[in-house]
Amino acid sequence: MSRTRIAFVVLFFSAFLVPVTPAQAASTVLCTGYTSCESQGYPHGGYATAKSTSYWNMYTGTNCTNYVAHRLVTTNGMPNKRPQPGVGNARDWGTAMSSVTNSSPAIGAVAWWGKTGNHVAYIEKVVSSSEIWVSESNWSGAFDWRKITKSGGGWPDGIIHFADQAILNKTAPAISGTVRVGAALSTSGGTWNPTGNTYTYQWLADGVAIAGANAKAFTPSGSELGKGLSVAVTATRPNFSGATAVSPAIAVAPGALAPTTLPSVSGSLRFGGTLTASPGVWSPAVTSFTYQWLVDGSDVTGATAMTFKPRAGDVGKPVSLRVRAAKGGYSAVFATSAPTAALGAAPVSVSVRPAISGTPRVGQSLTASTGTWSRTELSFEYQWLIEGVPVSGANASTFSPRSVDLGRAVSVEVTARRTGYATTTSQSASTAAVTRGSLALRSRPTVAGTARVGSRLTASTGSWSPAPAYAYQWYRGSQAIPGATERTFVPTYRDRGTALRVKVIARRDGFVTASSLSTTSARVATGRINVSAAPSITGKLMLGAKLSIRSGTYGPTSASVRNQWLRDGVAISGATGRTYRVSARDLGRRLSVRATIKAAGYSSRTAVSARLPRVKSAPRLAISTAKPAAGTVTFTIRITARGAVPGGSVALRRGTGTPRTAKVKNGLATITLKSQPGGPQTYRIAYRGTSTVGPITVDKTVTIR
Repeated sequence: MSRTRIAFVVLFFSAFLVPVTPAQAASTVLCTGYTSCESQGYPHGGYATAKSTSYWNMYTGTNCTNYVAHRLVTTNGMPNKRPQPGVGNARDWGTAMSSVTNSSPAIGAVAWWGKTGNHVAYIEKVVSSSEIWVSESNWSGAFDWRKITKSGGGWPDGIIHFADQAILNKTAPAISGTVRVGAALSTSGGTWNPTGNTYTYQWLADGVAIAGANAKAFTPSGSELGKGLSVAVTATRPNFSGATAVSPAIAVAPGALAPTTLPSVSGSLRFGGTLTASPGVWSPAVTSFTYQWLVDGSDVTGATAMTFKPRAGDVGKPVSLRVRAAKGGYSAVFATSAPTAALGAAPVSVSVRPAISGTPRVGQSLTASTGTWSRTELSFEYQWLIEGVPVSGANASTFSPRSVDLGRAVSVEVTARRTGYATTTSQSASTAAVTRGSLALRSRPTVAGTARVGSRLTASTGSWSPAPAYAYQWYRGSQAIPGATERTFVPTYRDRGTALRVKVIARRDGFVTASSLSTTSARVATGRINVSAAPSITGKLMLGAKLSIRSGTYGPTSASVRNQWLRDGVAISGATGRTYRVSARDLGRRLSVRATIKAAGYSSRTAVSARLPRVKSAPRLAISTAKPAAGTVTFTIRITARGAVPGGSVALRRGTGTPRTAKVKNGLATITLKSQPGGPQTYRIAYRGTSTVGPITVDKTVTIR
């Protein structure tokens, strides 16, 4: 059905829900209003907040049909869909649902007034066949609960049984507990709908009722052994049909013995002693026992007597006892005693304390002796101490004092161990205070590198034991060089002609500082200036232009540089600046620059830039033509250049044709072409240049008759 049609149906049926007075009968209003009724224990099934929702396509709000449809959907579990098309206007409900309409009231059924009124209500309680309680929502805007009796003339015209409430078992009863002889059991009773019913119980053995077993709890006796035990639960409720559900049957198992007092262990808890078992007290009484001794929770193979002698490997571990009790008609049961305290061990004593040999000095090894002990076949462990505090990781028979131990006394603890015997520790007497160690020089320092001004020298520290940290001092002869305290040193002009050496100072915490002089280097020679990049020239190479020098890269950075401009490799008088202006004297020549580098203590050095291309004057081309005759044209070509008289030759051609050439004299050349096609023609004139004048190419368009 389309939404438009549904809306029409809702409005159509709602139009008939005219305000009516509730059916007159011998009735009593129990409460009025959603809140008031609910506070007195008369609920509305949540309709106060759901009345804006349409149920079964009924008109929303406070009215009887939407309220009853709401209760049938939310309370009785019916789908939110009209069971019949005629279930719309209240007066039509009983007619449309005649197949389920009679005069027998039931909780959850619908009271219907279709002949004596236009109203439906939800039956909440059936007191008797002549008294019911209903909840209703009236078109007038009131919600109430009413008690209605049949003594008046307003008893419902019919009772519609859409989906009356009935007691239903949702989950079957279940037996809780272990089903065996003598074990107390109970039943969960299962789950039911609705809740709040009255329940009765009957226990069954192989489906047969057990006399007197009518409580929720039950303890099987020997007569039920091996039979299937179940329980039947019957639920009853006023005005509801009673229902019965039976739990699954479970076979009754044999009974179980139980200790009232756990087994226990007595005797000497020491290696070599004897322990005795007590089986405990059992219910019912038991006279047959077997034993198993355990050490640290694990069975001891063969230890099944009432007594047990601990082994050497059991020292330090607890002992316990497992007892098996057996009795006819009952399952055998095991019980374990509480574990004892850890087993003790045989004592060990020392007659001569451990001692320390060696000199207590940082970095020098000390050795511990174990002393003399009362037992043989002992293993020993060591722990060295400084002023009585253990040194982490110092667990060998030898120990070398550290720098942090300087001025403190050393001692050692020796721990003796043997399986089955008590672990015992003895401490040595303390040594004198630890003194500073000595650094040993294994090989003398040396100087690596070339003894030359500007050439880096590097100190080799030599070999020391133990490894120290180093400091350095360089010497010029016997004089210390101020500030020269790094591992490397670059000789300056002050050092030229002298021999150098370095003192290496060795330092280490806890050791006496030591030093050693290296062997002497060769006398420092004159340095060599390094040219990493030669100078170069920047600027546009043309007559009158200014050229500049881009400095090269030289070492040392303190070096001074003098520049000299060159023309064809020859110095240009007075041209020593960083810039140079190209003149007519440079035409046809190649320019370059020479840098002379000097530094104190270094041999001077020169660096020359690459030569520039030859200097050429930029030409200009003037082209004229005589008045062309038929097919003939004469070109007069005039070439001028600043500072030069152009010579050489010029070439002329049309398109891709063969060029015609002519010599240039004093800047002038003439070329005559014949048999040229008529009309506009374009010619290319190319001057090739000379050693002093650059080339140029010009296009000329001429109209041929």
